[in-house]
Amino acid sequence: MTLDNEVFFALVSEQIAEGHPVTINLKGCSMAPTLREGDEITLSPLGTEEPRIGDVLLFVCNGHHVVHRLVRREGDRYILQGDNNISFEVVLRDSLLARLTQVRRSNGHVITVGGDEWQRISRRALRRKPVKNLLVRWLSRESRKRLRPWYFVALAILMWAPLNGVGIPLNNYVLGLRLDHFLHASVFIPCSLFVMDLFRGRRGWITWLCAVGVGVLTESVQYLLPYRGFDINDMVANFCGISLGWMVILIMKRKTSK
Repeated sequence: MTLDNEVFFALVSEQIAEGHPVTINLKGCSMAPTLREGDEITLSPLGTEEPRIGDVLLFVCNGHHVVHRLVRREGDRYILQGDNNISFEVVLRDSLLARLTQVRRSNGHVITVGGDEWQRISRRALRRKPVKNLLVRWLSRESRKRLRPWYFVALAILMWAPLNGVGIPLNNYVLGLRLDHFLHASVFIPCSLFVMDLFRGRRGWITWLCAVGVGVLTESVQYLLPYRGFDINDMVANFCGISLGWMVILIMKRKTSK
């Protein structure tokens, strides 16, 4: 028999209120990579015990039961956050129900919360979190929409403006490659990121192909400009930067889908 969430968590809350631990299957990826969707987690009642910063707790927020980490306390308010989230939940003490005490992975491996393995997993996730939050904040759809026009304006300036007379030596060599080739590759790394929202629902290679088209176009136009010059090596550098950026996007999508 399948129970809907409301009935299921009513039974869970009843068991916890009676002082019994409960075991549930985790849904969602908000606690990744610390907890994974499908993990079997055991939650023990808090009772009157005060939760500690860093505990992973079951709590109620806006009528929903959530399993997230306690990150800080401000007076009588408890601030919780998923290890894979940038948003926070703010609740009072009576909304906190239980503490995570054990995790059983889908392969049967058991992790005891508080043990050495759990400490390593938690520390690793928390070390990565500031970097992940920064990337998510700057690379979110809203941020991409805001930054997209500025990126393409900057790209046009770098590719088409008469920069030969600014006195910047771009023909120096770094690791056997010219500095301007590094510049071309670097400025085109974000290109796929800013192009992909224009083709939502299309196949991924369409986004990559259109980004490559931008790289070809920007370099080809230089052939028509009397103060710039066309260089096939620059076009290859554009291609490498675009492909590197697209591979990063694929890796990020694969990780968030796990």
